[in-house]
Formats: sequence, structure tokens, C-alpha cells
Amino acid sequence: MPMPRHPRTFTHGHRQRLERAVAHYLRDCYRNASAARVSEFAASLDLTAPYLSRIAPDILGMPLRDFLRQKQIAYAVRLLQTTPLRSKQIALRCGFGTVSTFHRWFRSAFATTPGAFREVMK
Repeated sequence: MPMPRHPRTFTHGHRQRLERAVAHYLRDCYRNASAARVSEFAASLDLTAPYLSRIAPDILGMPLRDFLRQKQIAYAVRLLQTTPLRSKQIALRCGFGTVSTFHRWFRSAFATTPGAFREVMK
């Protein structure tokens, strides 16, 4: 008879290490203007994407994909507020891959477009 699976307990240290790894990975995405992908992030940690996706909510309190997007959106907001960059440049610089992906995630977070957000923030 197989042993029952017990949920693993993750510490604050696990969260800090994963957050640092996310920040490092996203900086690489920003620097290379490449899309952030859970599969690539998992590979950079020598983990599989399904495993990392399964344990991330226990560590971060939300799905890894959402955590990555939250960090990307925060960076995009900072760029909208502090630079004259256009949406396409911001989308690529923040690792969204395409402008439409950036706009879709931005609208879901703020119920407005990046351009309208920038106008309100002036």
C-alpha cells in the first residue's frame, strides 16, 4: 500500500529564495527583451515546470504564472510613470513577448489600457 502524501511545509526562507530567483530571471528577460515563461524559469532552477508550478502556490501564495505577471506589471507601471517609452517598447522590456499580451494583462490588472493609465498618471 502506498504511503499517503503529506504536504511539504515551506519556510519563509523558501519564499525568499524563490522570490530572488524570480527577480533574477525577470531581470534577464528584461535585459534580453524576451518573454517570461514558467518552463524557462523552471529549467533555470533545474526543475520541471509542472513540479515548480505545483509547489509555487505553497511558497508564494499564488500560482507562479500570476506571480511572474504581477512583477512584470509592476515594472511596466514604473516605466509608464517614469519614461516616455511606447507600449511596444514597454511590452518587450518587461518580458511580455507581444504588445497584445501586455495590453491583455494590463487591462485585467487595471481595467484600462496602458496609454489611458499613463494619461491619468500625468
